[in-house]
Amino acid sequence: MPERAAVVLAVAQALLAGATVVALLATAHVADPSYEVRRELAPLDVVMSLLYAPLGALIVVRSRHAVGWAFLVVGWGYAVTAAGIAWTVVGVAHPPLPGTDWAAPLLLTGWTTATLVSLLVVPFLLTPGPPRGWARRFAIGGGAVVVVATVVRLLVQVRDAPPHPLTGGGALSDLAYDVDGALIPGYFLLGLGVVVWIGYRLRTGDAEQRRGLSWLLLSLLTVAVAYMVFEIGVSIDGPWFPAGTALLTTAEVMLVGAVLVLIRRQPSWRVDLAISRTLVGILLTTSLVAAYVVAVWALGMITPMGAESTGLVVVAALALAVLPLRDWLQGQVERLVFGSGADPSALLERVAQALDAGDADSPQLTGLVDALRRALRLARIEVRLYDVPVAVSGRPEPDDAERALALPLHPRGREVGTLTVVPPRGERLDPRTVRLLRQISGLVAVAAQLDDANRAVEEARARVVEVRHEERRLLRRELHDGLGPALSGTALALAAVPTTSSLNADDTVLLRRLAEELSRRADDVRQMARVLLPPVLDEGRLGAALDLLADRYSMSRFSVAVDAPHADRLDGIHQIVVYQVAAEAVRNAARHAGARHCRIRLDLPPDGGVRLEVRDDGRGIDDTAVPGVGTASMRERAAELGGTVEVAGGDGRGTSVVMLLP
Repeated sequence: MPERAAVVLAVAQALLAGATVVALLATAHVADPSYEVRRELAPLDVVMSLLYAPLGALIVVRSRHAVGWAFLVVGWGYAVTAAGIAWTVVGVAHPPLPGTDWAAPLLLTGWTTATLVSLLVVPFLLTPGPPRGWARRFAIGGGAVVVVATVVRLLVQVRDAPPHPLTGGGALSDLAYDVDGALIPGYFLLGLGVVVWIGYRLRTGDAEQRRGLSWLLLSLLTVAVAYMVFEIGVSIDGPWFPAGTALLTTAEVMLVGAVLVLIRRQPSWRVDLAISRTLVGILLTTSLVAAYVVAVWALGMITPMGAESTGLVVVAALALAVLPLRDWLQGQVERLVFGSGADPSALLERVAQALDAGDADSPQLTGLVDALRRALRLARIEVRLYDVPVAVSGRPEPDDAERALALPLHPRGREVGTLTVVPPRGERLDPRTVRLLRQISGLVAVAAQLDDANRAVEEARARVVEVRHEERRLLRRELHDGLGPALSGTALALAAVPTTSSLNADDTVLLRRLAEELSRRADDVRQMARVLLPPVLDEGRLGAALDLLADRYSMSRFSVAVDAPHADRLDGIHQIVVYQVAAEAVRNAARHAGARHCRIRLDLPPDGGVRLEVRDDGRGIDDTAVPGVGTASMRERAAELGGTVEVAGGDGRGTSVVMLLP
């Protein structure tokens, strides 16, 4: 089975790496061979082999993906290189040792194969399924280039090494050496072509893919440049070799990280690589420390040193110079792995900013939950209060229940709900994040209860408006259908008394005046009923109600204009409050302001809410005037929905009534 073969290869590679380390330690006192093997690079090759091969086997076991096999090849390439170096040194300590003539060709070939596979093959295999189309063609082409490069390197005769076991170091080896030298620039150009391919995918990929592709693009560009610098360093002595070594090591570590970011958050890969954030942090920190040591070593190789004491001073100076960069990178690693949770002060600052910029309807809980999810780099957060979801941040996934962690919310010792957090795909919550979530759960509980109280207040306000609406509807019906007709009937009865009774002239005049007054009062009652709550409001037609209001008050000396194109989009409660405030403002303008024109303007701002403005051209309001019953009534009605009313005007410039509702 493929999975079993991958495990066997990974275990064998680990055993080979272990044997290599033992051999290197046992021959630490042995002098270098007569030919150059770059003995100091063997530990780096061992580390790289242990980084790639086990990960490749894990990917194959979990998904049978081709990139796992490519990682196994890369791991074995570095393992063979390290083993060839160790075997060569052992051969110096215990001559004659069989197989030492193969050690030099193999160590030269192994790292070439590993580097070119990671540069020319792995990028085209980074697709959810088997590569198709151009990706498949490029992967096959890259594999062919690797085979050619491997064969050519295998035939090269290492200078001053034992004769090549296949060619004897003759003409074929010389030809392979010339061909290899000519192909090296081609490998670099092909690597740049791969970078262009990844750049194209970066432009067309989604947001989740772009994060991993950005790292992949940077790591592949570094691999291409490092390979060229390393080859130059192998050919000529000087600073090129340590610089190329440092770049190549860093690039290969970056490549592993980029591949992990790409595959572990993609459900279609079907690769279950749930890794603890703590483990990722440790691995990245270890890699960073290793890169720091390699950088100091490489700079030390470049910098000329004289006496031993001078060399120590130079190395110390280099370490201090590079240390700020390492500290900065460590901070970036902490932020990448743990988010703002790595710095509690930064987390609190982000939470405070989110609360200030929260949604107007639920500023506390919605802003807090969203800030926590972003700051702690979580996939989803849900807050349930009394088993009812009250706030959610992040998109749900089918397997959320398997990855979720539920924390109880119990302010003052009484459990009121749960805080459910889901880590990003491919991650397990680390103890630091869990501890931080437990500590901040009290704040979430308070915010949830406050949010619940706010909703209760809003429901109570809406209920008050509904009750008042119903009361006004009953009052309108009573005035229009009860008191109004009763007054009219009484007026008619009084008007008929002179025709049925013998009254003197004075009594007849008095009764006629009483009948006329009752008729006028009956008309006033009917008018009041219509103004109190127009029937069209029951149908949700605020625009028509405002037009009727304007028609009712418009006359030769006073006109009312309405500008409310979107009035009917408001819900019933807001329509009632808008109409009542507008009616009160128009009534005041018609009766008390001495105005000739009045304008009603209703706007629905893009950021939400309602703005009503009633402006007239009357005498205005004295600054010392005490607000009357009408102004208090308008403010009371607006306050029922959490709004405000401002009345301004003076110096004969008219009066402006502005109401703002959320």
